[in-house]
Amino acid sequence: MQWKRFTQKGHRSIVALWDSNRQAYVDSRATPYGESFDQSYLQAGFEQRQFMLLWIREHIATLPLLDEEGLQQAPSVPTPTKLVCLGKSYADHAREFDGTTPSEPSIFLKAPSAITESSAPVLIPPGCVRLDYEIELAIVIGQRLKNASAAEASQAIAGYTLMCDYSERDFQINHGGQWTKGKSYDSFAPLGPTFITDDEISNPNDLMLELKVNGETRQHDSTKHLIMPIADLVAYVSRFMTLVPGDIISTGTPSGVAVGMPIPRFLQPNDIVEWGSPTFGWNRQVVQQDHS
Repeated sequence: MQWKRFTQKGHRSIVALWDSNRQAYVDSRATPYGESFDQSYLQAGFEQRQFMLLWIREHIATLPLLDEEGLQQAPSVPTPTKLVCLGKSYADHAREFDGTTPSEPSIFLKAPSAITESSAPVLIPPGCVRLDYEIELAIVIGQRLKNASAAEASQAIAGYTLMCDYSERDFQINHGGQWTKGKSYDSFAPLGPTFITDDEISNPNDLMLELKVNGETRQHDSTKHLIMPIADLVAYVSRFMTLVPGDIISTGTPSGVAVGMPIPRFLQPNDIVEWGSPTFGWNRQVVQQDHS
């Protein structure tokens, strides 16, 4: 199942479910779960999620098409309690970042307040001098995990989306050496454009990711080059913190970021960042100074 999320005045959120036969999105508010469809799915256990997916498959042809007029796109999943990010999880990116070849990834937290919808402007913070980009596959957790095995982690994955992990490298590296402060400004975690349930991703360990700046391809790689398979990454994170339904793990980025260039080309006002995947769709964002 694939969905997009929208907001409308007076509504918490509206989930649009993709009907492949009609090649259109339908209104999930017509399901038994109403406006809380996304929350119900992410909070359900494995067996209940399978029941929900079966119900959708059996009834989607009867659900009304969603009228998108007056709707605004929203992040592809609800705001989580934790947005966990992995660093140096692709060997090539680790080498371009600091010359290392790690055997395990770094872990840091990105503030959930950085989450935005995937076509919103990228905001340049006051004092920013080194704004960078990182396209990533994001995992959405569907059940509580603690010290999990890879098999347990695999069953706990509710689905996947994309995130662009924007970073202010000067804040990240030169202001106390703490990554979160360079990663958490408003707009630094756009999610989308779609969420896809785990049953429709046949192999999350071989998904293409691409990012362009002003039409120039900067990143183009596959998740097959992660230093650990997806399920192992989730199990790894669960060693250090308890994961709960709705939590997001953003799996890190391949090579091609600005900081890794011989002469770095960081993002500037009015730059256009396009990023996405043939599986999830594509996003287009404009970089602009934050004057708020």
